[in-house]
Amino acid sequence: MGQFISLLLSFFVIHYYSKDLWGNFSSYFIYINICLLIASWGNKDFLIREFSKTPNKIAHLFYLLFNTRLILVLLLIVTTLTIYPLNESLFLIIWLLSCYISQSLEVFWIYKRDYFQSISIEFISFLGFMVLLYTKNDLNIFALIKFYSYYQITRTILYIIFYFKELKKIHFKINKTYLITAFPFFLLSFVGFLQSRTDFLMIIFFEKNENIAIYQVINTYFILIHALGTFMIFPFMKNLYRLNKKSMYSAQKLITTFAPYIVITCLIFLYLLIHFFYNFNLDFYYYIIGFFITLPPYFYAVKIIQLFKENKQKIVLKIGIKAILINSILTFILLFLNFGLKGALIGSAIAQIYTATQYLKLVNLE
Repeated sequence: MGQFISLLLSFFVIHYYSKDLWGNFSSYFIYINICLLIASWGNKDFLIREFSKTPNKIAHLFYLLFNTRLILVLLLIVTTLTIYPLNESLFLIIWLLSCYISQSLEVFWIYKRDYFQSISIEFISFLGFMVLLYTKNDLNIFALIKFYSYYQITRTILYIIFYFKELKKIHFKINKTYLITAFPFFLLSFVGFLQSRTDFLMIIFFEKNENIAIYQVINTYFILIHALGTFMIFPFMKNLYRLNKKSMYSAQKLITTFAPYIVITCLIFLYLLIHFFYNFNLDFYYYIIGFFITLPPYFYAVKIIQLFKENKQKIVLKIGIKAILINSILTFILLFLNFGLKGALIGSAIAQIYTATQYLKLVNLE
C-alpha cells in the first residue's frame, strides 16, 4: 500500500502541478525513508521472529524495542534540524515521528494478518489527504510537505486506535543489548534499501528535478513489481519459520514457476500507465531493462527466509553489499558517461542479476 499510495500521489502531483515539484519532493521523501530505516533498526524482522518463538510476550517485546529505539529517533530529529530550515524541519519531524509510530505498529498487523483493516486505514487516511490537496490551488514544496505530515498523523492515529488493546499494556523498560543484537537485521534492511535505491540516490545528484520525477515513478513501479514475490509469502511469514527445508523449497519453486508471467503482465500494465496516464515518452528498452530488474528477486524470496531461520544472515549481508558496490560503480560510470536514466537502470539490472546468481549457487533448500 505504501508503494501504491506513493504512485498515486506522484500521478496527482505530476498531472495537476509539475514534474519539477514531484522531483523536488522526492528528495525529502528519500531522506525521511532513510531516517525511518535507521529508526526501525531491524525492528520488524527481529520481532516477527521473536513473536513466533514467544507469542505470549508480544506487547512486552513491542514496547521493549520501541522504547530502546527512541534514542535513534532523537538523534535523527537533531540531524533534521541541522540540515533543513526550521519551518521545513518542524513538519519533517512530525512526518518522521508519525511514521516511526505507525511503522512500529506494522508488526502487529503482519503477525495477526490484519490486512483488510490495514488497507482500510491506509485508504481512508490517504483519501482525506487527497481531498486536502485537491482544495489547494497553488501547491508548493512547503505546502506539500506540510499536508503530507498531516496525512501521516492521521494514519498513525487510526493505527493507534485499532491496536489500542495491545498498546494498553505499556511499560517503559528498555533492552540495553537490543541495538547490538538486532544490528544484523538493521544491516540487512539497510543493504536491501540500498540495493533498490542506490541508483535513485545517484540520479538525485546527476539529474534535474524533471528527470528525477520520471525516474522515481518508474523505479517505484519496478520495486513494487519485484516486491510481489515477497508479498506472495507475506501472509505465511511466521509459518515459514516453522517449515522444514523440503516445504520451503516447494514454496520457492512455486514462486519461481509463476514469476515470468507475473513480471510480464505487470510490465504490460506499467506500459499502459506510463503511456496513457503519466504521458512519459519512454521507449521499449526501458521495459526490457525493467524485466531484468524485476524478475531476479523472485528466484530467492523464500531462500532469504530460510537463511534467516538458520541464523545465516551474514550470507544475505555479504551478497547484498557486493550487489550495492556493483550497482553503485556501474550507475556512477554510466551516468558520468551521459547514459542518463537508462544507465542507472542498467546498473540496477546487472546488480539484481548478480544477486540472483549468487543465491542460485547456494545449495538447494531440499
